[in-house]
Amino acid sequence: MSVWLTEKEFRQSGALATGITINVAFLQEIKQENVQLRQLIDSVATALYMYPKLQPQAAMELFYRVREELETYFTLEEFLGYFNQARISNPPVSNCASKLMSEHEQLFLQFNDVIELVEQIVYHETEATMDEVEDQFNRFRSELALHEQCEMELMMRLCNEDIGVGD
Repeated sequence: MSVWLTEKEFRQSGALATGITINVAFLQEIKQENVQLRQLIDSVATALYMYPKLQPQAAMELFYRVREELETYFTLEEFLGYFNQARISNPPVSNCASKLMSEHEQLFLQFNDVIELVEQIVYHETEATMDEVEDQFNRFRSELALHEQCEMELMMRLCNEDIGVGD
């Protein structure tokens, strides 16, 4: 019988400590098919950079769309791209996969901080500017790009170990 856990229950279950690895085929497919998130993030970055500056209300609506796509993306990766090994056969891979999986929550919270800042601007709760929103969003983009690169490197490492490389 299958039991579905909430994300919080999964994180508290100890599964992260028991040997997480990645399913290269599924993770690669998720990344290849997730063009919409990348395009949306790029279009938001362009809109924030252009003059005249993107209005806070419009930015907030775009950020809500990004958050929805980001949540779906991370959920797919965590439930299809990562899995728990019965035995830890490769502790360095397991440690790296666990670290990468835990970064999803950090990245999601970091993006929510961007949304919170723009909401404060919209509702006149801060003196912050859209330039500050742009800076915070660009930091998030950089962190996400680094995370994605690390996942790709781990996938390549596993492919090379599974099928070997030519001599």
